[in-house]
Amino acid sequence: MSLLNTQNFLARLYTDEVLRREFLSAPEKVGRENDLSDTEIAELAEVFPDELNSFADSLRWKRLREVEKLLPLTRAQLNKEFERHFRDFARNFNSQSIKKHLDDALRFCDYLQTDRTVSETAKNAAKYEQAKLEFRALNRRVVARLLDFDVTTGERKKRFAVWLRIGKKEFVF
Repeated sequence: MSLLNTQNFLARLYTDEVLRREFLSAPEKVGRENDLSDTEIAELAEVFPDELNSFADSLRWKRLREVEKLLPLTRAQLNKEFERHFRDFARNFNSQSIKKHLDDALRFCDYLQTDRTVSETAKNAAKYEQAKLEFRALNRRVVARLLDFDVTTGERKKRFAVWLRIGKKEFVF
Protein backbone atom coordinates (compact mmCIF):
# COMPACT_ATOMS: atom_id res chain seq x y z
CA MET A 1 0.00 0.00 0.00
CA SER A 2 1.25 3.49 -0.75
CA LEU A 3 2.04 5.96 1.99
CA LEU A 4 -0.97 8.07 1.01
CA ASN A 5 -3.32 5.06 1.23
CA THR A 6 -1.86 4.11 4.62
CA GLN A 7 -2.34 7.67 5.87
CA ASN A 8 -5.92 7.71 4.59
CA PHE A 9 -6.61 4.41 6.37
CA LEU A 10 -5.11 5.81 9.60
CA ALA A 11 -7.28 8.92 9.28
CA ARG A 12 -10.36 6.71 8.91
CA LEU A 13 -9.19 4.57 11.83
CA TYR A 14 -8.93 7.65 14.05
CA THR A 15 -12.26 9.14 12.99
CA ASP A 16 -14.48 6.08 12.41
CA GLU A 17 -15.39 4.47 15.72
CA VAL A 18 -16.87 1.33 14.13
CA LEU A 19 -13.82 0.74 11.92
CA ARG A 20 -11.52 1.29 14.91
CA ARG A 21 -13.42 -1.26 17.03
CA GLU A 22 -13.40 -3.78 14.19
CA PHE A 23 -9.69 -3.27 13.56
CA LEU A 24 -8.80 -3.66 17.23
CA SER A 25 -10.78 -6.91 17.46
CA ALA A 26 -9.64 -8.40 14.11
CA PRO A 27 -6.65 -6.46 12.70
CA GLU A 28 -5.68 -9.03 10.06
CA LYS A 29 -9.20 -9.25 8.60
CA VAL A 30 -9.83 -5.47 8.56
CA GLY A 31 -6.28 -4.78 7.38
CA ARG A 32 -6.64 -7.09 4.38
CA GLU A 33 -10.07 -5.65 3.55
CA ASN A 34 -8.36 -2.25 3.37
CA ASP A 35 -5.40 -3.44 1.26
CA LEU A 36 -2.81 -3.24 4.04
CA SER A 37 0.28 -5.44 3.79
CA ASP A 38 1.07 -7.95 6.56
CA THR A 39 3.85 -5.64 7.76
CA GLU A 40 1.52 -2.64 7.90
CA ILE A 41 -1.11 -4.66 9.76
CA ALA A 42 1.47 -5.83 12.31
CA GLU A 43 2.80 -2.28 12.82
CA LEU A 44 -0.67 -0.80 13.29
CA ALA A 45 -1.76 -3.64 15.57
CA GLU A 46 1.18 -2.85 17.87
CA VAL A 47 -0.35 0.53 18.69
CA PHE A 48 -2.01 0.17 22.06
CA PRO A 49 -5.81 0.46 21.91
CA ASP A 50 -5.78 3.10 24.67
CA GLU A 51 -3.41 5.30 22.65
CA LEU A 52 -5.46 4.85 19.50
CA ASN A 53 -8.73 5.63 21.31
CA SER A 54 -7.17 8.55 23.18
CA PHE A 55 -5.98 10.18 19.97
CA ALA A 56 -9.37 9.56 18.33
CA ASP A 57 -11.08 11.21 21.33
CA SER A 58 -8.82 14.25 21.05
CA LEU A 59 -9.76 14.62 17.37
CA ARG A 60 -13.49 14.40 18.22
CA TRP A 61 -13.08 17.04 20.95
CA LYS A 62 -11.31 19.34 18.50
CA ARG A 63 -14.12 18.93 15.96
CA LEU A 64 -16.70 19.62 18.66
CA ARG A 65 -14.94 22.78 19.89
CA GLU A 66 -14.55 24.16 16.36
CA VAL A 67 -18.23 23.55 15.53
CA GLU A 68 -19.28 25.18 18.82
CA LYS A 69 -17.42 28.33 17.75
CA LEU A 70 -19.27 28.38 14.42
CA LEU A 71 -22.72 27.72 15.95
CA PRO A 72 -22.97 29.78 19.17
CA LEU A 73 -26.77 30.26 19.03
CA THR A 74 -27.36 26.57 18.40
CA ARG A 75 -24.93 25.74 21.19
CA ALA A 76 -26.84 27.99 23.56
CA GLN A 77 -30.20 26.49 22.57
CA LEU A 78 -29.05 22.89 22.98
CA ASN A 79 -27.02 23.66 26.10
CA LYS A 80 -25.72 20.40 27.61
CA GLU A 81 -27.28 18.34 24.79
CA PHE A 82 -25.04 19.95 22.13
CA GLU A 83 -22.15 17.57 22.82
CA ARG A 84 -24.35 14.46 22.79
CA HIS A 85 -25.99 15.43 19.51
CA PHE A 86 -22.62 16.26 17.95
CA ARG A 87 -21.14 12.91 19.03
CA ASP A 88 -24.14 11.08 17.49
CA PHE A 89 -23.71 13.08 14.29
CA ALA A 90 -19.92 12.64 14.15
CA ARG A 91 -20.18 8.85 14.36
CA ASN A 92 -21.70 8.80 10.90
CA PHE A 93 -20.11 11.82 9.23
CA ASN A 94 -16.49 12.42 8.38
CA SER A 95 -15.86 15.40 6.14
CA GLN A 96 -13.68 14.95 3.09
CA SER A 97 -13.62 18.69 2.46
CA ILE A 98 -10.59 20.90 2.90
CA LYS A 99 -12.82 23.10 5.09
CA LYS A 100 -13.62 20.29 7.54
CA HIS A 101 -14.91 22.42 10.43
CA LEU A 102 -17.19 24.45 8.19
CA ASP A 103 -18.44 21.27 6.53
CA ASP A 104 -18.97 19.70 9.98
CA ALA A 105 -21.01 22.73 11.09
CA LEU A 106 -23.16 22.85 7.94
CA ARG A 107 -23.90 19.12 7.94
CA PHE A 108 -24.50 19.15 11.72
CA CYS A 109 -27.19 21.80 11.13
CA ASP A 110 -28.81 19.48 8.57
CA TYR A 111 -28.64 16.64 11.09
CA LEU A 112 -30.24 18.71 13.87
CA GLN A 113 -33.11 19.83 11.64
CA THR A 114 -34.09 16.20 11.01
CA ASP A 115 -33.62 14.94 14.59
CA ARG A 116 -37.01 14.53 16.30
CA THR A 117 -35.48 14.90 19.77
CA VAL A 118 -34.27 18.45 19.06
CA SER A 119 -36.51 21.35 20.10
CA GLU A 120 -38.02 23.58 17.44
CA THR A 121 -36.14 26.60 18.82
CA ALA A 122 -32.81 24.75 18.49
CA LYS A 123 -33.73 23.65 14.96
CA ASN A 124 -34.46 27.28 14.07
CA ALA A 125 -31.16 28.43 15.54
CA ALA A 126 -29.38 25.78 13.46
CA LYS A 127 -31.28 26.82 10.33
CA TYR A 128 -30.38 30.48 10.93
CA GLU A 129 -26.69 29.81 11.59
CA GLN A 130 -26.44 27.42 8.65
CA ALA A 131 -27.74 30.17 6.34
CA LYS A 132 -25.33 32.69 7.85
CA LEU A 133 -22.39 30.30 7.33
CA GLU A 134 -23.45 29.57 3.74
CA PHE A 135 -23.56 33.30 3.05
CA ARG A 136 -20.28 34.26 4.70
CA ALA A 137 -18.04 31.21 4.37
CA LEU A 138 -19.28 30.00 0.99
CA ASN A 139 -19.37 33.56 -0.36
CA ARG A 140 -22.96 33.44 -1.57
CA ARG A 141 -24.57 36.60 -2.94
CA VAL A 142 -27.94 36.02 -1.33
CA VAL A 143 -29.26 33.57 1.25
CA ALA A 144 -32.74 33.62 2.78
CA ARG A 145 -34.53 31.48 5.40
CA LEU A 146 -38.03 31.46 6.81
CA LEU A 147 -37.86 30.93 10.58
CA ASP A 148 -40.59 29.98 13.03
CA PHE A 149 -38.85 31.65 15.99
CA ASP A 150 -37.05 34.90 16.62
CA VAL A 151 -33.49 33.63 17.12
CA THR A 152 -32.56 36.47 19.44
CA THR A 153 -35.49 36.12 21.85
CA GLY A 154 -36.68 32.56 21.26
CA GLU A 155 -40.20 33.95 20.85
CA ARG A 156 -42.48 31.96 18.53
CA LYS A 157 -42.83 34.42 15.67
CA LYS A 158 -42.44 33.96 11.90
CA ARG A 159 -39.29 35.71 10.72
CA PHE A 160 -37.63 36.00 7.35
CA ALA A 161 -33.84 36.30 7.52
CA VAL A 162 -31.99 37.56 4.44
CA TRP A 163 -28.29 38.06 3.79
CA LEU A 164 -27.46 40.04 0.64
CA ARG A 165 -24.12 40.94 -0.92
CA ILE A 166 -23.89 43.75 -3.46
CA GLY A 167 -20.32 44.26 -4.55
CA LYS A 168 -18.28 44.27 -1.35
CA LYS A 169 -21.15 45.43 0.87
CA GLU A 170 -23.15 43.01 2.99
CA PHE A 171 -26.71 43.59 4.15
CA VAL A 172 -28.65 41.57 6.72
CA PHE A 173 -32.41 41.87 7.08
